[in-house]
Amino acid sequence: MARPGDACTLYEAAIRNIGATVDTVASIDTFYGAVTHFAYNGVVIDIPTKIKALSDHKDLVYSITGRFPVIQVNLDRRSGAIRALLYGHHERSGLLEDLIREACWNSPARKLRSEERKPLHYNVLLSTTREFDPRTLIRTVTMDVSSNGCFLFSSARFQLGGRVWLRIIDLYEKTPISGIVRHKLKWGEAMVVPGIGIEFETITESQRQSLLSPANHLPPETFSGYDLRKGAK
Repeated sequence: MARPGDACTLYEAAIRNIGATVDTVASIDTFYGAVTHFAYNGVVIDIPTKIKALSDHKDLVYSITGRFPVIQVNLDRRSGAIRALLYGHHERSGLLEDLIREACWNSPARKLRSEERKPLHYNVLLSTTREFDPRTLIRTVTMDVSSNGCFLFSSARFQLGGRVWLRIIDLYEKTPISGIVRHKLKWGEAMVVPGIGIEFETITESQRQSLLSPANHLPPETFSGYDLRKGAK
């Protein structure tokens, strides 16, 4: 994780020069989105970028760094050299390339997962207001779901910590579900699907159970005449 600039460019070059593949993210929300959707052997974190992330999302930073081998890096502006530190119980400094070989190459690739997620694609009406105003309503789909949240495809702008309302029209029970935006992936910022990660705030138990059971999906003709003005057929 590093913001765009000379330092980031040097980090990427050093990693690629030893034959490793690297994905670059510039912020903690895209970082979280990457490690929850793709498996990695380790992470390299630019220290100034980490300090900024800690000021806003301390718990999230530590939840990520506690699951992967972590190498912290900084650029010596006078010499142009990369300073690298293996983070954790046995901290030690060294060349970035050597630390990657030591800590990451033999570490199994993993994702950050706190619960089971399934790649189910529900049709969703997404709203930033409880009223589901048709003029601002977003029609979208889930990219994955869990019992406590989902990831929604969207290129619209949302604020981290903001509240949204969802109506999942494939389920029998269409009671609006409220949720909090916990992370977001911006369009064009990384080679991943853009969207927002939602943590459910209010959801009925029957909806929670149905989300992970494809047998509870409704056939298309059941919701093809959905009336957005009334929230029902």
